[in-house]
Amino acid sequence: MLGQNLWTFKIDESWGEHDPTKPKPENAHALAFLDDRLLLVTDHTDHNVIEYNNQGKVVNTWGKQWPGAHGIKVVGKGNTSAIFIVDSGWVVNPNWDGQSYDKWDSPYNKMLRQAGSIAKLDAQGKVLFSIGHPQTIGVYSSDMPYNPTDIAVSEKGDLYIVDGYGSDFILQHDKHGRFIRKFANGSANSEENIKNGHGITFDYRGNEPLLLVSSRADHCLKWYTLDGEFVRTLHVPGAFIHAPIFNEHHMIATVCWTGDPSKPEDNSGVICIFDENDTLVSVLGGDLPSDGQPVKSDQKHFFHCHGIEQDQQGNLYLAQWKANGLHPLRLQRC
Repeated sequence: MLGQNLWTFKIDESWGEHDPTKPKPENAHALAFLDDRLLLVTDHTDHNVIEYNNQGKVVNTWGKQWPGAHGIKVVGKGNTSAIFIVDSGWVVNPNWDGQSYDKWDSPYNKMLRQAGSIAKLDAQGKVLFSIGHPQTIGVYSSDMPYNPTDIAVSEKGDLYIVDGYGSDFILQHDKHGRFIRKFANGSANSEENIKNGHGITFDYRGNEPLLLVSSRADHCLKWYTLDGEFVRTLHVPGAFIHAPIFNEHHMIATVCWTGDPSKPEDNSGVICIFDENDTLVSVLGGDLPSDGQPVKSDQKHFFHCHGIEQDQQGNLYLAQWKANGLHPLRLQRC
């Protein structure tokens, strides 16, 4: 059993694809439900989206035009649904030396960086429009990289894109893709800036909705108004944390690595659960630390926790980066 207090889960060994002939992810990045199917985005060169049924079996794969596929959001239900895919711009290097994974400036690294993009699709996967590099509309200069990591869509349709592998701004567009503003970087007050923003969502627990984004490299979650004004920060020592999903007033956030900010540990992912006061109350895959102490992984259950979703029964679905082609895991609430 994983977790503490009233937030405990177990891995459902019966759920998931076990047929070795079926397509697998390259890196499993993000998850979203489209009606009764679970969609996973992956940077696999043959398929960017894998669809799973209720038993976790692969029922469809599609998409090759997003080689850096990293984020996905689904808005609406049925035939009126819209799917947003975030391509972070990383592409598999045909000249990879077979060894280099983290030498980002090397021409022989496994992944090379190019400009990223956002695509809005209909429920059948047809592209409706795309948003490219902000330099094309004068928002970025030509030397500023654009490598978005995630997107959030407001109730009125505004798009909030976090450029977490690029220039670390949040860019707001309207529902037609027209630019409104950028924020969350460039402030003289470093507390207002994000660093390796890696997930973005909305927090509806207060009187007014707030934008909630992870500042992964400095182990923080940060809140902003929908107009881009900084509100507050939650520091989570030891946790390279992703933006959470919500279960009523509780937040559930994946952690890709634990460790010192300058020394993330491989295969050290956990899932953190916070109560209505943003107090850490459960750690899946590790012990619950005492106040102020860093989150640590037991390094027994997870690789690198990345994308997360939940169903109506409160079961969790976990996508893991750099997990040897592992399909999503289903975690049953105990």
